[in-house]
This record gives sequence, structure tokens and C-alpha cells, in this order.
Amino acid sequence: MTRIAVVGNNVAGTTLAKAIRDADVEAEIHIFTDEPVPYYTRPKLIGFIAGTVNDDKILFHPMDWYKKNRLQLHLDSKVEKVDGIGHRIFVEGGWLEYDKMALANGSKAFMPPFKGLPKDNVFTLRTLEDAMRIRASAAKAKDVVIIGGGLLGLETARALATGFPDLKVTILEFAEHLLMRQLDHEGAEILQRAIRELGTEVVTNAETEELLGGDVATEVKLRDGRTIKCDMVVVSAGARADLSLAKGAGLQVNRGVVVDGSLRTSNPDIFAVGDVAEFEGKVWGMIPPALEQARIAAKKMLELDGPDYAGTVPSNTLKVMGIDLTSIGKVRSEHDPPEEGFEEIRAVSADGKVYKKFVVKDGRMIGAILLGSKKEAAKVIRIIKGGEPVEQMISKLSDPEYDFD
Repeated sequence: MTRIAVVGNNVAGTTLAKAIRDADVEAEIHIFTDEPVPYYTRPKLIGFIAGTVNDDKILFHPMDWYKKNRLQLHLDSKVEKVDGIGHRIFVEGGWLEYDKMALANGSKAFMPPFKGLPKDNVFTLRTLEDAMRIRASAAKAKDVVIIGGGLLGLETARALATGFPDLKVTILEFAEHLLMRQLDHEGAEILQRAIRELGTEVVTNAETEELLGGDVATEVKLRDGRTIKCDMVVVSAGARADLSLAKGAGLQVNRGVVVDGSLRTSNPDIFAVGDVAEFEGKVWGMIPPALEQARIAAKKMLELDGPDYAGTVPSNTLKVMGIDLTSIGKVRSEHDPPEEGFEEIRAVSADGKVYKKFVVKDGRMIGAILLGSKKEAAKVIRIIKGGEPVEQMISKLSDPEYDFD
């Protein structure tokens, strides 16, 4: 009987464990997490803060799901060390031997080294415990500042504005516009205008220098000297892969734990999936790659036939501040000026609330932005992932009403 240890009970770890069970009814599978509760999706933390997801709805699977699938879940069990040579992990004061193991321990919220830290009312959002602390603080606050205008920062702002309508919310973005990875300048302008109309302030080109105050932050000071009043701050400055176990085990690491197409690390019996894994220089940090990696790694860990991982076309379809947004593939050229055969086609609705951008290279669509509309999203994603020629529709893409039928 094969004994498998999975470190991390997140989307990657849980999916991996279930995929292994589906492929091998006999395997002994252990899942370790340092959290006191089973797996929950991080997007549900937003609903939890907003008050739209109750405590009893936060879990993705009930406890009996693990029992039904014969997955041995170890809560409050921090893995402190991995001995790759000895095929064992150290947890709760003892060693557990394994045949194969997977690192799915994800990433940690990044806290930039701002002057004035630490402070009692400055938070990051990564865990359920973080969400509980944010919600408790928001109930007493009047002015909250969100440092970071990425997806998580915007969703946190929406959650606070929804759950605590009397709060004044200000988003500070270091770059020239919000969502630099998902949007171009034109799309970001439309989004920022819509966010302001909802009552949330957006400040771009805002480089935070210092958090003023004593034990609690009272103002955020920017590099250019401006200050923004606050009695609560949420820092959303991205996440970094948790490399502590990998480094201790002597695995090859870079931005993440380096893996090959089998999701195998530099130790042949240790695999890595999800936010902690780096493939061909990329750490994806998104749910779709985590799911794909977990399902591929399950077969590789059991030495079953299956395709290698070849990377994932980045795709996000979600609501940002209640506004539909799909961003897939390459949304801008990596060259200035753009390379030959590269074309950007834009369409804006008459009321200025819907923005579409299609990126075409050599007659094929390689990326797109759909803001304020989602009806074409599935079709556009299929076209991009399928690599279909689009020459016949190029002249129609500038029509905001074009629906790809």
C-alpha cells in the first residue's frame, strides 16, 4: 500500500488528494494543515467579510466528506520539517514516513517593509482568521485604506463597502492604473470610473511610504507627501510562495519550488502543486492552474500514464466591485513597439460602461479583455485556448454588439 503525504489543505492539496483517491482506492492518504478548520475557498472570505457567507457555509467540504473518501485530515498540524532522503516529515513532535509526498502549502501574504510597522489595525487577508480580524475591526472603523489595487484588494474593498456601508473606503494603487496584469489603460479607466461611482475612492500612482500613528495607524503617508486618514488598513500587496519546507529539504527553489512537467521537484519522490510550484519560471497563483496541476500530479505520483503539465493560459472570469471582468491570455504586447503581426482591437459601448479588447497575432486571438459584459466570455476563452484562426471575424471585433455567433 502506498502512503502519500499532502502538505496543505487548500484547493491544490484537496484536489490532489481526491484525484489520488479516485485513481487508487487502496492508497493511504494523509493531508496536513496548520489551520483549525478544513478547506475553504479564499473567495468565500470576501463573502464572509461582507456578511453574505455565514460561518456554517464557509467550508467547501464537510468533515464527513474526508471520512467518506478515506482521507486522513490532520487539522492544527503544522509540518515543521521534510526529510526527503529519509522519506519522512516531522509534525506534532513526531515523524511520519511516506512513499510519495506533495507540497501544496501555498503562499503567504506579502507585507512590504513600510515605515511605522507593526500596528494593531493593519491587516493582510489570507486565512479565515485574518478575515475574522478584519471584520471585527471594520465594525468599529470609519476610514479604511486598502493598499494594493489588484484583484484581492478590490474584492476586499467591495466586501467592506458592502458589509459596512458607513465605511469610507480608499484604494491606493502603486501603479498607473488598477489591475495591471489583467487590464490595459483604457479598460482600467472605465473600471476606476465605475468604482468611484459606487462610492469608493481610487488613488493611483500612490506609493506608500509610512503608516503614521502609535500602536494603531491614523494616516497613510505617500512618497510624494500626501497623507490619507485611516483607522484601519488592509495591505493587499500580493503573495509569495511559502518556501520554508522546500528550502529545509534541500529542494531547488527560485520564486517557487521548481518542478518539471510531472510536477516533480528536484527530489523524485516529492511533488509540488498550486501557489508554491514554479514551472518554466512561472508561479501562477490562480485556481485554474492549481486544479490542472493537482490532477496531473495525482497520476504522476501513482506512476500512471497521463499528460505532462505544459503551463496554463491565464484566465480570470469574475466580478470586480460587482462589475463583470474576463481577462485571458496576453492582453498587451511584451515589446515596444509591438512585434509584426500583433494587433489590438477595441470596442466600447455607447454608454461607455462596456469595454472589449481583443489581441490578435498572426491571425489568431491570443488574449482578450471583456469588462462590463460576460455573455461572450466562454466563446472567447474557447477561441483563445483552441488557437482557432480569426481572420474572418477581425473586421467585426470593433463592434461592441458582436457576439461571436
